[in-house]
Amino acid sequence: MLPHSLHRIACRRGALVLIAALAWAPVSRSAALSETAANAADSAQNVIADVMDRLPDLPELGLPGFAPKGSVYFYTHPKFGDLVHEDYFRLPVGARLKVGDTLELHAELDGYFTHGLRDSVGNGLYEATVGLKKECKLPYDVGASVGLDFATPLSRPPRGITDGLRHTVPYVTFTRAIVPDKELLGFVTFGADLLDHTDLEPDFVKNELRANSLTFTVGAACPWRNLNLILKVTEGTTYFLSHLHQNAVGIRPSVGVPFLRRKDGSPRATVTFEGRSVWGPDGYEVGITTTVRVDLRYRHGHPPKP
Repeated sequence: MLPHSLHRIACRRGALVLIAALAWAPVSRSAALSETAANAADSAQNVIADVMDRLPDLPELGLPGFAPKGSVYFYTHPKFGDLVHEDYFRLPVGARLKVGDTLELHAELDGYFTHGLRDSVGNGLYEATVGLKKECKLPYDVGASVGLDFATPLSRPPRGITDGLRHTVPYVTFTRAIVPDKELLGFVTFGADLLDHTDLEPDFVKNELRANSLTFTVGAACPWRNLNLILKVTEGTTYFLSHLHQNAVGIRPSVGVPFLRRKDGSPRATVTFEGRSVWGPDGYEVGITTTVRVDLRYRHGHPPKP
């Protein structure tokens, strides 16, 4: 019988291996790509683009969306739990712009204001994020992207609203339609979180890693008619980039419910319930976060072929 701690670690590793195996099951294909296979590859890319439209939370993971050049997306995802738990109300607003067939720029500006239901903390901006992403098409119908994000706190916001650090996040992602007919995607992300101190005092949330870290995420996503389902399993470690040896493993299932739609079925607004089960340097935690996301979209033309 394994000790409890070893059993828990084995369960975490087993979950990662299981989802990875589902997402990256080998696919046999001939050396010479036939015209039929080429059409299938185009179809797989279109499936990825369609799922990204219907699951607007996925592009924030750095996954390739294969949107056509000139596409513009505006979004906001306010944190309504702040009305109950905090003295402020957070209102992030962001935009994504496809400046080329394979290059996307994005930016987000996060603000806060006193909602009047508790103590007064004032109003202002607390964080800004900018980034770029390069997309490409790989063999075996795999979409890939490589990107870089940079986030920094702004002004002197209330404690608890930001960790007070700058984050530089390089990453590479891979995604593939596991079951194209069912629009079931698998995805894998490798990245790093490089920290830089500011004038603000560090204010880490529970189980946040306190030093430079490497991250690995594997998951699956599927948009149903009235529900969007995403499952992510993430592991982060400071072991390779810092003298501080910390690890965190999290399982995050989420259910999104679209309540406003476009004619093509993609959501204009979605309420999302995300659960979390995290083992980290501060112990074990569970919780649920509720957000409402509103997306405005302008698209020109059709997704480019690889």
